[in-house]
Amino acid sequence: MLEQIREILKDYTDRPVTESSAIIEDLELDSFTIVYFLTQIEDQFEIEIDEAEFPDIVAISDIMERIRRGGQGANTKNP
Repeated sequence: MLEQIREILKDYTDRPVTESSAIIEDLELDSFTIVYFLTQIEDQFEIEIDEAEFPDIVAISDIMERIRRGGQGANTKNP
């Protein structure tokens, strides 16, 4: 999973990508690029991330958690 995320990010940053990388501080992505990146994540992993959750995604580990949960955030309740 991390390798697939790195592959997507190589178009946006030359910085090293780890699970603990902060998207803004470590990878230096701006808000427009983050939205585009998250859209690519959704397409690659066939998930949907609620746009209201975008501000809660601050590190690569947050993205990996969303992927594991099929797009649902940690605070999302399953019906």
